[in-house]
Amino acid sequence: MKRLLIISFLFLVTATETAGAFNPFKPYKPLNEIDYALNWSLGYDSASIAYKPESFTQRSMLPMGLLATSILINDNYLDKRIVKLGGITQPALKSANVLQYSPAAIMLAMKAAGVESRNDWPRMLTADGASVVIQAGITNAVKYTLKRERPDGRAHNSYPSGHTATAFMCAQMLHKEYGETLSPWVSVGGYGIAATTGIFRTIANRHWCSDVLGGAAIGIFSTELAYELTDILFGEQWIRRPIVAPDIEDMPRWKFGLYSDYSIGADAFTGAGYGNPDAKPACSIGIDATWMPWYIGPTLRAGVTQMKWTGAEPVYLPEMGSVADVYTFGAGLDMDIPVIERITLNGQAIAGYSPKANNYSFYLDDQKNQPLEWSIPAGMHCYGNLGLTVRASDFSSVSVHAGLDYYDKVWRSYVLGARFNYTF
Repeated sequence: MKRLLIISFLFLVTATETAGAFNPFKPYKPLNEIDYALNWSLGYDSASIAYKPESFTQRSMLPMGLLATSILINDNYLDKRIVKLGGITQPALKSANVLQYSPAAIMLAMKAAGVESRNDWPRMLTADGASVVIQAGITNAVKYTLKRERPDGRAHNSYPSGHTATAFMCAQMLHKEYGETLSPWVSVGGYGIAATTGIFRTIANRHWCSDVLGGAAIGIFSTELAYELTDILFGEQWIRRPIVAPDIEDMPRWKFGLYSDYSIGADAFTGAGYGNPDAKPACSIGIDATWMPWYIGPTLRAGVTQMKWTGAEPVYLPEMGSVADVYTFGAGLDMDIPVIERITLNGQAIAGYSPKANNYSFYLDDQKNQPLEWSIPAGMHCYGNLGLTVRASDFSSVSVHAGLDYYDKVWRSYVLGARFNYTF
Protein backbone atom coordinates (compact mmCIF):
# COMPACT_ATOMS: atom_id res chain seq x y z
CA MET A 1 0.00 0.00 0.00
CA LYS A 2 2.80 2.40 0.92
CA ARG A 3 4.61 1.64 -2.35
CA LEU A 4 1.40 2.25 -4.31
CA LEU A 5 0.92 5.66 -2.69
CA ILE A 6 4.50 6.68 -3.52
CA ILE A 7 4.11 5.58 -7.16
CA SER A 8 0.79 7.45 -7.43
CA PHE A 9 2.33 10.59 -5.96
CA LEU A 10 5.26 10.52 -8.41
CA PHE A 11 2.87 9.92 -11.29
CA LEU A 12 0.78 12.96 -10.35
CA VAL A 13 3.82 15.22 -10.08
CA THR A 14 5.16 13.97 -13.45
CA ALA A 15 1.78 14.38 -15.11
CA THR A 16 1.47 17.89 -13.76
CA GLU A 17 4.83 18.91 -15.17
CA THR A 18 4.16 17.18 -18.50
CA ALA A 19 0.89 19.05 -18.89
CA GLY A 20 2.63 22.33 -18.24
CA ALA A 21 0.44 23.05 -15.21
CA PHE A 22 1.56 24.72 -12.04
CA ASN A 23 3.45 22.28 -9.84
CA PRO A 24 3.29 23.39 -6.19
CA PHE A 25 6.49 21.51 -5.40
CA LYS A 26 8.49 23.29 -8.14
CA PRO A 27 6.93 26.76 -8.28
CA TYR A 28 9.79 28.40 -10.22
CA LYS A 29 10.00 28.99 -13.95
CA PRO A 30 12.68 27.03 -15.82
CA LEU A 31 15.80 29.14 -16.30
CA ASN A 32 15.36 29.15 -20.09
CA GLU A 33 12.01 30.91 -19.64
CA ILE A 34 13.36 33.78 -17.57
CA ASP A 35 13.33 37.13 -19.35
CA TYR A 36 16.59 38.84 -18.49
CA ALA A 37 16.65 42.60 -18.78
CA LEU A 38 18.52 45.68 -17.66
CA ASN A 39 19.79 45.24 -14.12
CA TRP A 40 19.42 48.67 -12.55
CA SER A 41 21.98 47.86 -9.86
CA LEU A 42 24.62 46.91 -12.45
CA GLY A 43 23.63 49.21 -15.32
CA TYR A 44 23.72 46.60 -18.10
CA ASP A 45 22.04 43.44 -19.36
CA SER A 46 22.96 40.48 -17.21
CA ALA A 47 22.91 36.79 -18.02
CA SER A 48 24.69 35.39 -14.98
CA ILE A 49 22.68 37.34 -12.42
CA ALA A 50 18.96 37.44 -13.13
CA TYR A 51 17.66 40.98 -13.10
CA LYS A 52 15.60 41.93 -10.09
CA PRO A 53 11.97 41.40 -11.15
CA GLU A 54 11.09 44.44 -9.05
CA SER A 55 12.87 47.58 -7.91
CA PHE A 56 14.28 48.20 -4.46
CA THR A 57 11.34 50.55 -3.88
CA GLN A 58 8.86 47.78 -4.64
CA ARG A 59 10.71 45.33 -2.43
CA SER A 60 10.58 47.92 0.37
CA MET A 61 6.80 48.22 0.24
CA LEU A 62 6.22 45.29 2.59
CA PRO A 63 8.55 46.49 5.39
CA MET A 64 7.21 50.03 4.96
CA GLY A 65 3.67 48.67 5.35
CA LEU A 66 4.73 46.82 8.49
CA LEU A 67 6.27 50.00 9.87
CA ALA A 68 3.21 52.12 9.09
CA THR A 69 0.89 49.58 10.73
CA SER A 70 3.07 49.40 13.83
CA ILE A 71 2.72 53.17 14.18
CA LEU A 72 -1.01 53.30 13.46
CA ILE A 73 -1.84 50.44 15.86
CA ASN A 74 -1.22 52.65 18.85
CA ASP A 75 -1.52 50.03 21.59
CA ASN A 76 0.82 51.72 24.05
CA TYR A 77 -2.14 52.99 26.06
CA LEU A 78 -2.46 49.43 27.34
CA ASP A 79 0.36 50.01 29.81
CA LYS A 80 -1.58 52.95 31.25
CA ARG A 81 -4.54 50.70 31.99
CA ILE A 82 -2.81 47.69 33.52
CA VAL A 83 0.10 48.61 35.76
CA LYS A 84 2.81 46.81 37.71
CA LEU A 85 3.03 44.08 35.15
CA GLY A 86 5.35 41.32 36.23
CA GLY A 87 4.26 38.25 34.31
CA ILE A 88 6.74 36.38 32.17
CA THR A 89 5.83 33.23 30.30
CA GLN A 90 9.13 31.41 30.59
CA PRO A 91 8.71 28.73 27.86
CA ALA A 92 7.79 31.33 25.22
CA LEU A 93 10.58 33.62 26.38
CA LYS A 94 13.24 30.93 26.18
CA SER A 95 11.97 29.64 22.84
CA ALA A 96 12.17 33.10 21.27
CA ASN A 97 15.77 33.48 22.44
CA VAL A 98 16.71 30.45 20.32
CA LEU A 99 14.33 30.88 17.39
CA GLN A 100 15.53 34.36 16.46
CA TYR A 101 18.81 32.99 15.10
CA SER A 102 17.42 29.79 13.57
CA PRO A 103 16.92 31.03 9.96
CA ALA A 104 20.57 32.16 9.82
CA ALA A 105 21.68 28.84 11.31
CA ILE A 106 19.74 26.99 8.60
CA MET A 107 21.33 29.15 5.91
CA LEU A 108 24.87 28.55 7.20
CA ALA A 109 24.24 24.82 7.63
CA MET A 110 23.00 24.50 4.05
CA LYS A 111 25.98 26.49 2.80
CA ALA A 112 28.45 24.41 4.82
CA ALA A 113 26.81 21.22 3.50
CA GLY A 114 27.59 22.32 -0.04
CA VAL A 115 24.13 23.47 -1.15
CA GLU A 116 24.87 26.25 -3.63
CA SER A 117 23.29 29.58 -2.68
CA ARG A 118 23.01 32.90 -4.51
CA ASN A 119 26.43 34.14 -3.38
CA ASP A 120 29.83 32.70 -2.67
CA TRP A 121 31.10 32.83 0.93
CA PRO A 122 32.86 36.25 0.73
CA ARG A 123 29.92 38.03 -0.85
CA MET A 124 27.33 36.32 1.36
CA LEU A 125 29.20 37.16 4.56
CA THR A 126 29.66 40.76 3.42
CA ALA A 127 25.94 41.19 2.70
CA ASP A 128 24.88 39.45 5.90
CA GLY A 129 27.40 41.38 8.00
CA ALA A 130 26.07 44.63 6.56
CA SER A 131 22.54 43.49 7.41
CA VAL A 132 23.52 42.97 11.04
CA VAL A 133 25.15 46.40 11.29
CA ILE A 134 22.19 48.20 9.69
CA GLN A 135 19.58 46.32 11.72
CA ALA A 136 21.37 46.76 15.05
CA GLY A 137 21.95 50.45 14.38
CA ILE A 138 18.32 51.21 13.50
CA THR A 139 16.84 49.02 16.24
CA ASN A 140 18.93 50.44 19.07
CA ALA A 141 18.62 54.01 17.83
CA VAL A 142 14.82 53.76 17.88
CA LYS A 143 14.68 51.80 21.15
CA TYR A 144 16.67 54.32 23.14
CA THR A 145 15.12 57.34 21.46
CA LEU A 146 11.47 56.41 22.01
CA LYS A 147 12.09 54.66 25.37
CA ARG A 148 8.74 52.90 25.33
CA GLU A 149 7.92 50.92 28.46
CA ARG A 150 7.69 47.15 28.08
CA PRO A 151 4.44 45.35 28.95
CA ASP A 152 6.14 43.77 31.97
CA GLY A 153 7.29 47.18 33.17
CA ARG A 154 10.92 46.08 33.54
CA ALA A 155 12.55 48.37 30.97
CA HIS A 156 11.90 51.30 28.64
CA ASN A 157 13.12 49.86 25.34
CA SER A 158 10.08 48.00 24.05
CA TYR A 159 9.73 49.45 20.53
CA PRO A 160 10.78 47.87 18.27
CA SER A 161 11.21 44.21 19.23
CA GLY A 162 14.91 43.39 18.87
CA HIS A 163 14.27 39.63 18.83
CA THR A 164 11.74 40.03 16.01
CA ALA A 165 14.05 42.34 14.07
CA THR A 166 16.86 39.78 14.34
CA ALA A 167 14.55 36.90 13.37
CA PHE A 168 13.19 38.63 10.26
CA MET A 169 16.65 39.85 9.29
CA CYS A 170 17.87 36.24 9.40
CA ALA A 171 14.77 35.00 7.56
CA GLN A 172 15.34 37.57 4.83
CA MET A 173 18.97 36.43 4.50
CA LEU A 174 17.75 32.86 4.03
CA HIS A 175 15.23 34.10 1.46
CA LYS A 176 17.86 36.04 -0.50
CA GLU A 177 20.36 33.18 -0.56
CA TYR A 178 18.07 30.20 -1.08
CA GLY A 179 14.43 31.26 -1.36
CA GLU A 180 14.97 33.37 -4.49
CA THR A 181 17.31 30.87 -6.14
CA LEU A 182 16.51 27.35 -4.94
CA SER A 183 12.96 27.04 -3.60
CA PRO A 184 10.45 29.45 -2.00
CA TRP A 185 9.59 26.73 0.50
CA VAL A 186 12.91 27.47 2.19
CA SER A 187 11.68 31.04 2.70
CA VAL A 188 8.37 29.79 4.07
CA GLY A 189 10.24 27.97 6.83
CA GLY A 190 12.41 30.98 7.62
CA TYR A 191 9.56 33.48 7.75
CA GLY A 192 7.45 31.05 9.78
CA ILE A 193 10.19 30.85 12.41
CA ALA A 194 10.54 34.64 12.44
CA ALA A 195 6.80 35.23 12.85
CA THR A 196 6.65 32.65 15.64
CA THR A 197 9.50 34.46 17.39
CA GLY A 198 7.54 37.71 17.37
CA ILE A 199 4.35 36.07 18.60
CA PHE A 200 6.23 34.35 21.42
CA ARG A 201 7.63 37.71 22.52
CA THR A 202 4.05 38.99 22.74
CA ILE A 203 2.86 35.94 24.65
CA ALA A 204 5.83 36.27 27.01
CA ASN A 205 4.58 39.73 27.97
CA ARG A 206 7.75 41.39 26.69
CA HIS A 207 6.28 43.28 23.73
CA TRP A 208 3.11 44.85 22.41
CA CYS A 209 1.83 43.74 18.99
CA SER A 210 3.08 46.96 17.40
CA ASP A 211 6.61 46.29 18.70
CA VAL A 212 6.63 43.03 16.76
CA LEU A 213 5.45 44.66 13.53
CA GLY A 214 8.08 47.38 13.87
CA GLY A 215 10.81 44.80 14.48
CA ALA A 216 9.75 42.78 11.43
CA ALA A 217 9.86 45.92 9.28
CA ILE A 218 13.38 46.81 10.38
CA GLY A 219 14.68 43.26 9.98
CA ILE A 220 13.40 42.85 6.40
CA PHE A 221 14.41 46.34 5.29
CA SER A 222 17.93 46.03 6.73
CA THR A 223 18.65 42.88 4.75
CA GLU A 224 17.15 44.25 1.53
CA LEU A 225 19.24 47.40 1.84
CA ALA A 226 22.40 45.44 2.61
CA TYR A 227 21.96 43.17 -0.42
CA GLU A 228 21.18 46.16 -2.65
CA LEU A 229 24.40 47.85 -1.56
CA THR A 230 26.35 44.61 -1.99
CA ASP A 231 25.07 44.23 -5.57
CA ILE A 232 26.25 47.74 -6.37
CA LEU A 233 29.61 47.17 -4.68
CA PHE A 234 30.52 43.77 -6.16
CA GLY A 235 28.60 43.69 -9.44
CA GLU A 236 28.54 40.09 -10.68
CA GLN A 237 31.60 38.96 -8.75
CA TRP A 238 31.06 35.82 -6.62
CA ILE A 239 27.48 35.26 -7.83
CA ARG A 240 26.79 31.51 -7.80
CA ARG A 241 23.09 31.18 -8.71
CA PRO A 242 20.68 33.54 -10.51
CA ILE A 243 17.52 34.91 -8.94
CA VAL A 244 14.55 33.01 -10.37
CA ALA A 245 11.03 34.40 -10.56
CA PRO A 246 8.13 32.30 -9.20
CA ASP A 247 6.00 30.48 -11.77
CA ILE A 248 2.90 32.67 -11.57
CA GLU A 249 0.82 34.47 -14.16
CA ASP A 250 -1.90 36.78 -12.87
CA MET A 251 -2.05 35.63 -9.25
CA PRO A 252 0.09 33.76 -6.71
CA ARG A 253 -0.88 30.23 -5.73
CA TRP A 254 0.45 30.31 -2.16
CA LYS A 255 0.20 33.01 0.50
CA PHE A 256 1.81 32.91 3.95
CA GLY A 257 0.93 35.95 6.03
CA LEU A 258 1.65 37.77 9.27
CA TYR A 259 -1.56 39.55 10.25
CA SER A 260 -2.45 42.13 12.85
CA ASP A 261 -5.92 43.41 13.81
CA TYR A 262 -6.85 46.36 15.99
CA SER A 263 -10.23 46.48 17.73
CA ILE A 264 -12.14 49.70 17.00
CA GLY A 265 -15.27 48.81 18.93
CA ALA A 266 -16.30 45.80 20.97
CA ASP A 267 -19.27 44.46 22.88
CA ALA A 268 -17.36 42.40 25.40
CA PHE A 269 -18.38 39.44 27.54
CA THR A 270 -21.81 39.17 26.00
CA GLY A 271 -22.60 36.05 28.03
CA ALA A 272 -23.72 36.61 31.62
CA GLY A 273 -21.27 35.53 34.29
CA TYR A 274 -18.10 35.75 32.26
CA GLY A 275 -15.43 38.11 33.51
CA ASN A 276 -15.97 41.87 33.58
CA PRO A 277 -17.58 44.19 30.98
CA ASP A 278 -14.61 46.55 31.34
CA ALA A 279 -12.27 43.99 29.77
CA LYS A 280 -12.19 44.03 25.97
CA PRO A 281 -10.00 42.82 23.09
CA ALA A 282 -7.28 45.27 22.10
CA CYS A 283 -5.20 43.85 19.25
CA SER A 284 -4.43 40.52 17.63
CA ILE A 285 -1.41 39.10 15.86
CA GLY A 286 -0.85 35.77 14.15
CA ILE A 287 0.01 33.84 11.01
CA ASP A 288 -2.06 32.32 8.21
CA ALA A 289 -1.40 30.07 5.22
CA THR A 290 -3.48 29.93 2.03
CA TRP A 291 -3.54 27.78 -1.11
CA MET A 292 -5.21 29.55 -4.06
CA PRO A 293 -6.01 27.13 -6.90
CA TRP A 294 -8.44 29.76 -8.25
CA TYR A 295 -9.88 33.05 -7.01
CA ILE A 296 -10.86 31.33 -3.78
CA GLY A 297 -8.97 28.83 -1.67
CA PRO A 298 -8.64 27.22 1.77
CA THR A 299 -6.76 28.98 4.54
CA LEU A 300 -5.48 28.12 8.03
CA ARG A 301 -4.92 30.62 10.82
CA ALA A 302 -3.36 30.71 14.31
CA GLY A 303 -3.02 33.78 16.50
CA VAL A 304 -3.27 35.50 19.85
CA THR A 305 -5.44 38.41 21.04
CA GLN A 306 -4.27 40.76 23.80
CA MET A 307 -6.95 42.04 26.18
CA LYS A 308 -7.26 45.58 27.54
CA TRP A 309 -8.84 47.04 30.65
CA THR A 310 -11.27 49.92 29.95
CA GLY A 311 -12.41 50.79 33.45
CA ALA A 312 -12.03 54.28 34.91
CA GLU A 313 -9.28 53.22 37.31
CA PRO A 314 -6.22 51.07 36.57
CA VAL A 315 -5.96 47.47 37.67
CA TYR A 316 -2.91 45.83 39.20
CA LEU A 317 -1.38 42.48 38.43
CA PRO A 318 -0.27 40.20 41.23
CA GLU A 319 3.35 39.10 41.41
CA MET A 320 4.15 37.05 38.30
CA GLY A 321 0.65 37.67 36.96
CA SER A 322 -0.02 37.90 33.24
CA VAL A 323 -1.98 40.08 30.87
CA ALA A 324 -4.89 38.13 29.40
CA ASP A 325 -4.12 36.52 26.04
CA VAL A 326 -6.63 34.51 23.99
CA TYR A 327 -5.30 31.90 21.54
CA THR A 328 -7.27 30.96 18.43
CA PHE A 329 -6.89 28.32 15.72
CA GLY A 330 -9.13 28.31 12.68
CA ALA A 331 -9.76 27.31 9.07
CA GLY A 332 -11.83 28.79 6.30
CA LEU A 333 -11.75 30.40 2.87
CA ASP A 334 -9.66 33.19 1.37
CA MET A 335 -10.84 35.16 -1.68
CA ASP A 336 -8.79 37.20 -4.17
CA ILE A 337 -10.59 38.86 -7.09
CA PRO A 338 -8.50 41.01 -9.49
CA VAL A 339 -9.55 44.67 -9.67
CA ILE A 340 -6.75 46.31 -11.63
CA GLU A 341 -3.11 45.37 -12.21
CA ARG A 342 -1.44 44.38 -8.92
CA ILE A 343 -4.59 45.12 -6.87
CA THR A 344 -7.18 42.55 -5.81
CA LEU A 345 -10.31 42.54 -3.67
CA ASN A 346 -9.53 40.27 -0.74
CA GLY A 347 -11.74 38.64 1.85
CA GLN A 348 -11.62 35.92 4.49
CA ALA A 349 -14.21 33.83 6.33
CA ILE A 350 -12.77 31.70 9.13
CA ALA A 351 -14.36 29.41 11.70
CA GLY A 352 -12.08 28.80 14.64
CA TYR A 353 -11.85 27.69 18.21
CA SER A 354 -10.13 29.09 21.28
CA PRO A 355 -9.28 25.85 23.05
CA LYS A 356 -8.02 27.09 26.39
CA ALA A 357 -10.17 28.46 29.22
CA ASN A 358 -8.27 30.83 31.51
CA ASN A 359 -8.81 32.64 34.77
CA TYR A 360 -6.85 35.85 35.37
CA SER A 361 -6.37 37.57 38.72
CA PHE A 362 -6.00 41.32 39.28
CA TYR A 363 -6.42 43.88 42.04
CA LEU A 364 -8.28 47.18 41.92
CA ASP A 365 -5.80 48.76 44.33
CA ASP A 366 -2.07 48.55 44.85
CA GLN A 367 -2.59 47.20 48.40
CA LYS A 368 -4.18 44.02 47.01
CA ASN A 369 -7.38 44.51 49.02
CA GLN A 370 -9.85 44.39 46.12
CA PRO A 371 -9.37 41.25 43.99
CA LEU A 372 -10.79 41.01 40.48
CA GLU A 373 -11.15 37.85 38.40
CA TRP A 374 -11.45 37.50 34.63
CA SER A 375 -12.88 34.20 33.42
CA ILE A 376 -12.42 33.59 29.71
CA PRO A 377 -14.02 30.32 28.54
CA ALA A 378 -13.02 28.14 25.62
CA GLY A 379 -15.37 28.36 22.67
CA MET A 380 -16.09 29.07 19.01
CA HIS A 381 -14.19 32.01 17.57
CA CYS A 382 -15.32 33.17 14.12
CA TYR A 383 -13.81 35.86 11.94
CA GLY A 384 -14.43 37.60 8.61
CA ASN A 385 -12.93 40.54 6.75
CA LEU A 386 -12.99 42.38 3.43
CA GLY A 387 -10.29 44.63 1.98
CA LEU A 388 -7.77 45.31 -0.77
CA THR A 389 -4.45 43.63 -1.51
CA VAL A 390 -1.55 45.31 -3.33
CA ARG A 391 1.05 43.03 -4.90
CA ALA A 392 4.30 44.71 -3.92
CA SER A 393 6.75 42.35 -5.62
CA ASP A 394 7.04 38.86 -7.06
CA PHE A 395 7.31 37.50 -3.52
CA SER A 396 5.20 39.87 -1.40
CA SER A 397 1.84 41.58 -1.04
CA VAL A 398 0.26 43.90 1.52
CA SER A 399 -3.44 43.83 2.47
CA VAL A 400 -5.61 46.23 4.47
CA HIS A 401 -9.05 45.19 5.65
CA ALA A 402 -12.00 45.75 7.96
CA GLY A 403 -13.82 42.90 9.62
CA LEU A 404 -15.75 41.32 12.46
CA ASP A 405 -14.26 39.12 15.19
CA TYR A 406 -16.83 37.10 17.14
CA TYR A 407 -15.87 34.99 20.16
CA ASP A 408 -18.91 33.10 21.44
CA LYS A 409 -20.06 34.32 24.88
CA VAL A 410 -16.98 36.53 25.21
CA TRP A 411 -16.94 39.39 22.69
CA ARG A 412 -18.08 40.80 19.36
CA SER A 413 -15.46 43.17 17.99
CA TYR A 414 -15.10 45.27 14.85
CA VAL A 415 -11.52 45.41 13.64
CA LEU A 416 -9.21 47.20 11.25
CA GLY A 417 -6.14 45.29 10.22
CA ALA A 418 -3.40 44.44 7.78
CA ARG A 419 -1.74 41.31 6.38
CA PHE A 420 1.81 41.04 5.11
CA ASN A 421 2.11 38.11 2.76
CA TYR A 422 4.96 36.08 1.33
CA THR A 423 3.56 34.87 -2.00
CA PHE A 424 4.52 32.64 -4.89
